[in-house]
Amino acid sequence: MEVRVLGNDPSSRTRSLGLVGLGIVASGLLVNAYLAIIARSLPAADYAYFGAFWSLALVAGFGVFLSVEQETARLLQTPGRPLGVLKAALFTAGAMALAQIALLALAWPLLGRAFGGHAVTVVAFGVLCVVSAGQFVVRGALIGMDRMGRHAFIMFLDAALRVGFAALVALLVGDPGSPEFACTLVAAIALSHAPQLVSLLRRRTRAATEADPAAGSLGPRAVWAAVAPLLLGSLCAQILLNGPPVLVPALAGNEIDATRAGQFLAVFTLTRIPLFLVVPLQTALLPMLTATLHSGDRAALFRVIRRISAGLLALATAALTLAYLAGPWLVGLVFGPQYVLPAGHVAILAVGVTAYIGMVLVTQVLVAAVRHRLVGWSWLSGLLVAALTMTLVSDLLLRAELAFLLGSLAGWLVGTALVLTKPRERVLQSVR
Repeated sequence: MEVRVLGNDPSSRTRSLGLVGLGIVASGLLVNAYLAIIARSLPAADYAYFGAFWSLALVAGFGVFLSVEQETARLLQTPGRPLGVLKAALFTAGAMALAQIALLALAWPLLGRAFGGHAVTVVAFGVLCVVSAGQFVVRGALIGMDRMGRHAFIMFLDAALRVGFAALVALLVGDPGSPEFACTLVAAIALSHAPQLVSLLRRRTRAATEADPAAGSLGPRAVWAAVAPLLLGSLCAQILLNGPPVLVPALAGNEIDATRAGQFLAVFTLTRIPLFLVVPLQTALLPMLTATLHSGDRAALFRVIRRISAGLLALATAALTLAYLAGPWLVGLVFGPQYVLPAGHVAILAVGVTAYIGMVLVTQVLVAAVRHRLVGWSWLSGLLVAALTMTLVSDLLLRAELAFLLGSLAGWLVGTALVLTKPRERVLQSVR
């Protein structure tokens, strides 16, 4: 029997990345349409409260469970893997979801304020923590099983359901608020991923590699041991990206500040569109980077870093120019004229997104080089710089914009320095 491992066959790897890229582009466009529908259905102040929910949803999803997705994909790609990988990953993700709900109960007053005092939105966030656990296990399993077409379809279906549900709320509810739209996100994720999770658990989806009964069964503890070193970095990454849209409405002292918070969210949503193309590709890029770095060729490592740096400098220049010249017009076109901010605000966030992309790519090089523990240090350094900036700058919007820019830049530079530092000892991860 021929055993196929995702990433070893160049043509298969290219085809797989193409399918993922197609799904990401389509779903990214639909997600922005989803946010635009909500923005045009709500006052700017109420949209800020939905934005806080949206941003925390990304923290609870990507921040907590992305490492589970990556490890599930890696384990399922390994020939001769143990039995029970999927169940162990699901059990680990479920335990992490329960921990999130416990934290939610403790933080209920703060969340209630960030969500505009809507208890329904807080409850929806708790349900979201549970469905996100299944969502990322499903995505990791499909990548690990080399079912990239199905992975792309589910991403598209998820985004399409969000748009459809939001449109129904906007059309059928007389005076919709942020809680109704928060529920559309939870419903879309659950309905798009639950059937596939059931299919996986019933083993109706064949894996790309065969499990070896002689290797025994994999337990949740082994999955957690692999996930834990990545969790700190993943959480810091999402807090750095999604913390400002949560903090700005929480710090708003009056109706004018709440309106500015809604404007900030609209601009931030538009400028970080490139992240919809880059961030979800992290897991799919790991096999390619691993193949490049596995030999320990330091020259190849330096080539990777040079290409990343050159590409990002070009992207930053283009982002700065486009944001300054056309940013306010694009914000008004997509979200409406009430959300427009001066060009300088748009430019700062656009360059910050470019630096954040640099952090994402550099930390993936660290993961591919099996230096997982250094990932957390890179993201943590960026988060600390962002927190310091938030305390030193007084203006409501400028403090959030500079915190994101300077934090992302610091993390990118620290991550690059860590990549170029020669490890004392190269230790390859085992399946267990």
